[in-house]
Amino acid sequence: MAAIRQGPKEPASHDIPSLHADAPNAFRMKPGSLSLLRPDMPQAAPAGPRRHSLALHHLRRVHLLGQLASIVTVVGLWSHMASPGLLLLWWLGLIAFQGLLIGLTHPARLAQPGTPIHDPLLRHYLLSAIAVLGGGAWGSLALVGPYEAGPQAQAILFMALGGVTLAGAGILYASRSACAVFVTAVQLPLFIQTVVNPPATLPHASLFLGVFVLIALTLNDLLAASRGGRPLIDAGPAELLQQAMLDNTGEAIVLSRGHRIQRWNQRLPEVLHCSPADLSGRRLDVCFGTRQEWRRHARKAIDTLGRGETYRGVTRLRRLDGSDFWAEVSGRKVGSCDTSAHIVWTAADITERISAEARDELAHTQLLALLQHCADWYWETDGQHRLMQITPLAVAADESLQRQIGRKWWQFQRSGQSPHPAHGTLRRTFEQRESFRDLQVDVPDGSHTPRRLQLNGTPRHDEHGGFVGYHGIATDVTERIRDRERIYFLAYHDALTGLPNRRLLMDRLAQSIARAQRYQGHIGVILVDVDDFKRINDLAGHGTGDRILVEMADRLRHSVRSCDTVARLEGDTFVILLPELDGASAAEPVAAKILSVLHQPLAQPSPRNMLGASLGIATFPDDASSAEGLLRIADGRMLRAKRRGGQRIERA
Repeated sequence: MAAIRQGPKEPASHDIPSLHADAPNAFRMKPGSLSLLRPDMPQAAPAGPRRHSLALHHLRRVHLLGQLASIVTVVGLWSHMASPGLLLLWWLGLIAFQGLLIGLTHPARLAQPGTPIHDPLLRHYLLSAIAVLGGGAWGSLALVGPYEAGPQAQAILFMALGGVTLAGAGILYASRSACAVFVTAVQLPLFIQTVVNPPATLPHASLFLGVFVLIALTLNDLLAASRGGRPLIDAGPAELLQQAMLDNTGEAIVLSRGHRIQRWNQRLPEVLHCSPADLSGRRLDVCFGTRQEWRRHARKAIDTLGRGETYRGVTRLRRLDGSDFWAEVSGRKVGSCDTSAHIVWTAADITERISAEARDELAHTQLLALLQHCADWYWETDGQHRLMQITPLAVAADESLQRQIGRKWWQFQRSGQSPHPAHGTLRRTFEQRESFRDLQVDVPDGSHTPRRLQLNGTPRHDEHGGFVGYHGIATDVTERIRDRERIYFLAYHDALTGLPNRRLLMDRLAQSIARAQRYQGHIGVILVDVDDFKRINDLAGHGTGDRILVEMADRLRHSVRSCDTVARLEGDTFVILLPELDGASAAEPVAAKILSVLHQPLAQPSPRNMLGASLGIATFPDDASSAEGLLRIADGRMLRAKRRGGQRIERA
């Protein structure tokens, strides 16, 4: 539906393929089976059940006429018969048989549900059975003696059976097959008599009877046509099934010769909002709004059909009441390839479908316009969970996402890097085809830190309920997460040096004490205070003092193990946490190393070339059993070292 997707303009005639481009092949029509379509007749024939109920109703009158004809026949043959009793016996059997048929075909009985009148096949067989039995009853007259009774009796016999044959051909105009079996049943015994024993007065009587039968069948066809309808039951079960399929299909089917409508199924008057009589003698251009539009489509159809191909198109047609509708049209030649050949057309009303697609296209356009002014991004995946679409704004703003088109969300990690922990959950959720919210995925964008997206997704399904992919909203939460991480860092770290602050130190110290209590270990706490640091701030300024503190923090960080914690309590006071010591004395070598490292020349220009420091050591469990106790004891020993001149370590 490419043309429709682009807007409300009229679609091209070749954009949508026909649903029934091969209608003749689909129904496996034999040559001549197109007669099952409704013909171009001024008067529409009554519906099947109604028409045949009327035919059966008139059988009562037919029986009365048959009785009268039988009486006249018996009277005419009575004096010529050698055995009149056989003739009387035939007449009584005929009367009884006709009375039986009157009872069986009573309209009140046939109108009941489940009776043959309600089923096309049963109606067909019912009329055929009545015809063969009635015809056989009259045909048996040739077997009871009149044929051997002489020329006069033969003449009366020929006239009686001929009259019955012609009457039956006229009465049974509604069914060609019923007429055929009736004529055969009436004439067959007489035909056999003339072949076996040709009459002297009429030696070619058998040929005469054959011609007479053809005349009767022709009369049947002429009466059927003159009374404004085709035989509704003139075919076998297979052709009746074809007719039912044609009348009950959702598409209108038309048989045309040239540009004139000849036959149609029941759907065509429904689509065009007209009666069958309104289609009589009409041309195909009645279905188009203007002559120009008809010529344009006719030219395309003639070119396509002239190449022996199937014509397909979508166009706007006009009903006979003046209203327009969208139709999906296809045409195919039947038989010869000349321009006057029969063409079978199919047309399906797709107005609702086009309206729905136009609404979907409008909604889609509005959604894209909305998303272009939204910070969030709209995305879609296919049935294999591959990313197929991102909003134009997202693609234009971020080339990193554009490079991920065709990949799956959980494949968005950098080469050589382990996937984000949420990717496994994301993959399982996609594979389970469930809705999800707030799942995160990392998208590499060339920087050291990948972009973090938060996904909300819902599975998509087609009109049959089949899974066709996901769609949802992606929110860039990179800055949000970075802000959150920054806030967390500032809550537990010193803003100047980046070292853990008191809060984080106390937490780690409490965890180290709990672990040492469990495993009977030792912990060391070293409190470091720079000697006479206030003078540096006074002489060189706080900016220089801050730079010296940063340098001190860096020296302390590189002087201890990776499992140790270096924290800044306040000002120029630092704390080193030494977990998992082998003994209480293991902290002293570390303190000595720190003192030596801090006493080295400064890299920052300052009033003093090097710094001194006072250190106090406290250990668990020898000195204290709590975090506050260890810090208090280490602080007291640091002050004692400072009172003794500084640049020293106090252990106990």
